[in-house]
Amino acid sequence: MKLLLIEDDRATAEILTEKLTEYHWIVELAADGEIGLQLAQAQEYDLILLDIGLPKIDGISLCQKLRKEGYKNPILLLTANDSTETQIMALDAGADDYVTKPFNLDVLLARMRAVVRKAKTLPAIATYENLQLDSNRGEVTCEGKPIHLTAKEYCLLELFLLNPKRIYSRRAILDCLWNFADAPGEETVNTHVKCLRQKLKAAGASDPIETVYGLGYRLRDLQVVTPVTPKIQNTLPSDSQTEKSENQQKALAVTSKVWNQFKTKYVEQVRILTQLIKVFKTGNFSPEQQQEAIGLAHKLVGSLGMFGLMEAAQQAKQIELFLQENPLEISQIQEALKLVGLLQQTVEQAQTNAPPKTQPIPQSLPAAVSTSRILIVDDDLELADRLRIEALAWHLQVEIATDLNVARLMIDRSPPSLILLELNFPGAEDGLTLMQEIQGRSPKIPVIIFTAREDLSDRVAAARLGANVFLHKPLPVYEILKTITDVLKQKPQEADNNRVLIVDDDPAFLKLLSILLSSYGMKVTTSAHPQEFWQVLTASNPNVLILDLEMPEFDGIELCKVVRADPGWQHLKVLFLSAHTGADAIAKAYSAGADAYINKGIPGTELATQILYRLNRG
Repeated sequence: MKLLLIEDDRATAEILTEKLTEYHWIVELAADGEIGLQLAQAQEYDLILLDIGLPKIDGISLCQKLRKEGYKNPILLLTANDSTETQIMALDAGADDYVTKPFNLDVLLARMRAVVRKAKTLPAIATYENLQLDSNRGEVTCEGKPIHLTAKEYCLLELFLLNPKRIYSRRAILDCLWNFADAPGEETVNTHVKCLRQKLKAAGASDPIETVYGLGYRLRDLQVVTPVTPKIQNTLPSDSQTEKSENQQKALAVTSKVWNQFKTKYVEQVRILTQLIKVFKTGNFSPEQQQEAIGLAHKLVGSLGMFGLMEAAQQAKQIELFLQENPLEISQIQEALKLVGLLQQTVEQAQTNAPPKTQPIPQSLPAAVSTSRILIVDDDLELADRLRIEALAWHLQVEIATDLNVARLMIDRSPPSLILLELNFPGAEDGLTLMQEIQGRSPKIPVIIFTAREDLSDRVAAARLGANVFLHKPLPVYEILKTITDVLKQKPQEADNNRVLIVDDDPAFLKLLSILLSSYGMKVTTSAHPQEFWQVLTASNPNVLILDLEMPEFDGIELCKVVRADPGWQHLKVLFLSAHTGADAIAKAYSAGADAYINKGIPGTELATQILYRLNRG
């Protein structure tokens, strides 16, 4: 249990902190009412232990203010004044109980447990199979034998046993079990969970903690449920307009519910971003502060766009672009400051109103989509969780991985039907690294890139690695889910053998060759932009690829090597068209994997004959 102790008497505070820690309470200390109020507003506590005679804000006023703000958790008041009038004032202010100084520590602990149990309807003894946790005694036993746990291990076990349905991220566990000022890194949580599991196993107890990949930890469900495959209709009933309307209303209700849950947090994020940009204006800022602001703006781009707040998302994107300048000039700072002011107005206005209505769910879902598992790989958990919730209305099963290592484990354990992948991740690796690793898997896993990165090289790299679609944040949730279903229901193209893709940076040559080959009944796709090669290749699915040798940025030799390095395209027929007739150029083309090298200067009919020959061989 986590407790906020607001006490200005240092000796009393130290004694209480020491004794309460022995009974496995996590104690956060505030020396005056003002600091106590700030901590209570910023952190989640199971109980506030509050002295009445405090500097700056007295205990009665502080209790009244918290209750007016809607604070629900228990508050227990301490005071040396035992008059009836003071007790009445304390209880009328919203306190759950009242203890006078000097007090018996055992009595105080009993009162504390009672108010927490009453507020949260918690049992005095929590049981999990052969494991028991007695909160009155502060003991953990297995089949009656005590298990010796550290204070943090006890609190960790208590957290899961008393909150059996909740998933706790590592950050949430830190907030619950560590002091605000000295919270360690998230890897500490992993260590404590591991140590707790080892001690429970050594004592003969079952492991009660389940790891939820990409999300955190929760209490393992004791119930063994026999899986039942649901009967899924190919489409929603076409003769039931009522059902369609109900589904649409459900989707809108989910959007509104999630927005109401997170809107205050987005307002706070914009406020922090505003403060950072004001610091930049003074010129006295660190690279870490600049990166923090860029990261904050980047997360707002995707999150706000998911709620349909496209104007706010675009403002956040512009702020991110301005702040990425290095060195950061005063002109960029001024522009960012203007934009963050507009962003603040937009988000605050949306806070008081419902977010823009998202488009309704589709009225027909193919059976192939209905059973699909989607893996979202994105470290923005709020955005990913929003997608997961709304995907339920589309009959999509969504799992979330917030880092690349977790994503690898989940893919190896059970390959998903589709991956929705962010490119930006902390550290040296990015989403493209994961794409390289899964590129050769069979069957191939469709990948949709969903990122705020705008560099053309990212699009080219993703296309080379076989990405099906490249989406740019922000986007409304409807468009994302619609794209997912479109990719999932794509069918292989017809097995015709007359599809040709021509890549050449000369538009006039492309036009002429396209007209010529089309007259022979060929289905011709042309591209004058080698940077878009992989996107065009995967979209057109050609039987023959015709490449120019010399092109800007990515030449024909490089594009041919990319094709030959992909298992899905290794057998594609590749022809080179070039005005170069030297032995070196021809040798390079065949070395890269060319099937034929044709001189651009030959007559059109001969050129068409050569291409037709390659098509027939294919």
